[in-house]
Amino acid sequence: MLGTAYRRPRFATLCDKMIKQGDNVTFETMPNWVEDLPEESSSVFRACLGKRFRVTEVDDNGLCVLDVSQLIDPLIGGFMNEIHLGSEFLRKD
Repeated sequence: MLGTAYRRPRFATLCDKMIKQGDNVTFETMPNWVEDLPEESSSVFRACLGKRFRVTEVDDNGLCVLDVSQLIDPLIGGFMNEIHLGSEFLRKD
C-alpha cells in the first residue's frame, strides 16, 4: 500500500542467542579497525584472538567487555586490562 510505513519485525526469537554478561565467548574475528590502533593496543588484540574470555559486562554502546588481564597483564604490564568488542567478532561458547 502506497504511503504505508514499513515496520521492521521484532527479533524476539534471537534472544537466546544474544551474548550477555557472564557468558563465555571466543574472540573469533579480528576487526579491521585494529590495524589503525597504536602498536601496543593492536598487539593486545592479536594476543587475544582465538582465546576464550568471560563477558564482564555489556557497555552502554552494546559492546561486550572482556577481561583479558590474565593473558595481557604479564605480557605488557598494567592491571585489569580489558577489550571492548561487538558481538559480531565473538562466538558464544
